[in-house]
Amino acid sequence: MLETEKERNRGITLIALVVTIAVLIILAGITLGAITGNDSIINKAKGAKSDAEYIQWEEKINTAIIDAENKNKDATMDDIINELINKKVISEASQVNEETGAITTNEPVYTIEGKLDDYLGSDDVETGLYENNSTINGEETGTAMNPIIPAGFKPVDTKTSSWGDGTSAPTTENVNNGLVIEDGRGNQFVWIPVTGDYERNTSYEFTEISETAFTDTGYLPDKIQPANDNETDNENAEREAVTSKGGFYISRYEAGKEGESTLVSKSGATVWNNITVEDAYNGEFKGCKTIAKEFINNANVKSALCSGIQWDMTMAFVDGKQDGENKTFDVTTESASRHKSSLETSGQNEADRVCNIYDLEGNYYEYIAEKNSAYSVIQWVSRGGFYYINYPSSSRFSNDGTANTDNSFRFVLYVM
Repeated sequence: MLETEKERNRGITLIALVVTIAVLIILAGITLGAITGNDSIINKAKGAKSDAEYIQWEEKINTAIIDAENKNKDATMDDIINELINKKVISEASQVNEETGAITTNEPVYTIEGKLDDYLGSDDVETGLYENNSTINGEETGTAMNPIIPAGFKPVDTKTSSWGDGTSAPTTENVNNGLVIEDGRGNQFVWIPVTGDYERNTSYEFTEISETAFTDTGYLPDKIQPANDNETDNENAEREAVTSKGGFYISRYEAGKEGESTLVSKSGATVWNNITVEDAYNGEFKGCKTIAKEFINNANVKSALCSGIQWDMTMAFVDGKQDGENKTFDVTTESASRHKSSLETSGQNEADRVCNIYDLEGNYYEYIAEKNSAYSVIQWVSRGGFYYINYPSSSRFSNDGTANTDNSFRFVLYVM
């Protein structure tokens, strides 16, 4: 039987359909391979993104290393790690393998190697930490111009001050620029020499607070704390502890916090605010007086909350010196460059660095171990300026001693 024209057309149409489907399947396979294969468009895009992220982390690491070297003469692995935390490359020191130098970044997570090769082993064998209290040139008794370096600490040279080669006392110029010591965890402190009268300055604004200020109770560490915990006895005990050693060490940075409750004095640390002066809720929450005393307490060195007189001695020491921008630091005159538009981690404003001490004028107000009688309720005193309010570093403010976001504190070391 001869097939009709209609049947022949139907056959051609079916063949065309089959061929079209086959071609589409082949094209779909090719396209799917291009999209999902090992050498696919998606993988290439992911690779390009990964390369860009990796490069960004490398650039941040390079910047952190340069900044650490600029801030610290003979920068160590600890200095680099502190700056990596500061730059938010890492959140904690454990993200750096100090044996291999590998850095495990924050999100997006990458492991970057080879950047810290120059610092490997720099702190492994010789920590440089003193085993006994001693001056840089081996003297057992220190003075204002040749201070004791406490056991468990080491001298640290900066861009502006050096301890020298250890054969003699530091030069007067270096002492006046702010000598720095560091413990085994990277906490840093600056020596405040005391050569004259150890007294409160009652002329600093606000004068009604300064003129009625008096020393607090309960802030001194044991062996310094007198039997009678009162204003006069505490002030005399503090004076004797400081002047007998020629000075004291003050934390280089505002009080910082690592984890939930570890007090630090480090660059780039989260500043410890929202803290009371006194212990609260029957000791359930510790105030800054207790926290400062617990930082270190041994036969060689003891810590405490900075007092009002110690703040004034620090003001006398830094007044008229050059800040981080080579401008004169006047403790009674505010400078806009030392006040930022937001609160920052510790040690970020070079304009607010003088004698190697950071944030005396800007960033947070700082609780100290001092009260005043000008105000009956808000008796506690805080010092320095605030990040957006241009008060000078010597300013005194009356406060209620409660926890708030504006206030941190600063602590000191007594050489024993």
